[in-house]
Amino acid sequence: MESLSLQNFISLIIVFVSWLLVIFLLTAKTKNKTSNIILALFLIVNAQDSSGLFAHFLIYPKFPGWGMMINSTVDFKLPLLYLYIQSVVYADFKFKKIHLFHLTAWILNTIVLTPRFYAVDFDAKWAFLNAIDFRETIEIRLSYIIVHIQIFVYFIMSFILIKKYKTLLLENYSNASLFNYKWLYQLVFLFAVIAFIATFKNMFLFLHLENILFYTKITVSFIALGFMCWFVLKVMHSPEIFRGVNSNLQLVKSIVQEGQQIREEDSIESPIIVALKKHMVEEKPYLNATLTIEDLSKQINFETKDLSILINHQLNQHFFDFINGYRIRKAMDILKDPEKNELTILEILYKVGFNSKSSFNTAFKKYTKLTPTQFRKRAFNNL
Repeated sequence: MESLSLQNFISLIIVFVSWLLVIFLLTAKTKNKTSNIILALFLIVNAQDSSGLFAHFLIYPKFPGWGMMINSTVDFKLPLLYLYIQSVVYADFKFKKIHLFHLTAWILNTIVLTPRFYAVDFDAKWAFLNAIDFRETIEIRLSYIIVHIQIFVYFIMSFILIKKYKTLLLENYSNASLFNYKWLYQLVFLFAVIAFIATFKNMFLFLHLENILFYTKITVSFIALGFMCWFVLKVMHSPEIFRGVNSNLQLVKSIVQEGQQIREEDSIESPIIVALKKHMVEEKPYLNATLTIEDLSKQINFETKDLSILINHQLNQHFFDFINGYRIRKAMDILKDPEKNELTILEILYKVGFNSKSSFNTAFKKYTKLTPTQFRKRAFNNL
């Protein structure tokens, strides 16, 4: 009983922390109001799924149908997480009729439970809930199967979406400070770990391994509490984490697959690529820290899709790496110049178009195998 109270206590903390973040999200002034609302709904559903105390003690005794309906909101948890990821990945995200597809698992579970539970009277509902072994009913087994299929599908969909987001950023933007997809990976990965452990917990439930089930529940509760605390701190410190991209942006491989032909004349030494490189050297557009492929295409009067194919496919570089190559070469020239020895590394990185010391150091070492300081020292020693 003492350990059970511990589990309930942890659950209450999770609920409290979740609602604290919900209040923050719904009251914070932000451009991403839709994202905050979706995330708040996700946290509410997750808190209910983590504890279940509200439905168990207050709803089920008088309204078992409503109690089951509240518990069935677990079917919304993964769809809400996926919609949240979509809302921060795409700056122009809006709810559409197609999003009703995310109700599939909930509708299936409702259909499964209707004949012998939702459609019967109060006494029959209690008889169903108080069966000799509630876990042995075909409806509950089917519900668990549907939930776990949903979990698997949505985690795959989420990781694919984040990978696409990362590639779109690399193909269209030159500002590394916008690349916050790692935070999304962390969010989905940690939640996947919790779901994986919870799946094992459910296996122990149906195998009637009560002792292992009990300690697994405690473990899941502690992990879920740690996840919520990390989540709250992350969001509180970085309320504007993401730079969404336009949903109309396409991956280069998708453009090519859709029939955008790569012309024979678009070789490495084609006129357009020669003109592009000349523009980069003479006009130095890379010095603009927020340069995008759309900006560059307007400057050289070339279609954005065609330019994307030329850089990302023909030159075999992401736009991000293509621009950073010019920035690093410019930085190398400055670092080698004795007359500019008074410039600090921080001043140089801003001067060549970077806006982050960490991204500059990473890019510089990728191109030269040296840190900026090591490169400058070696250049002066050679002089």
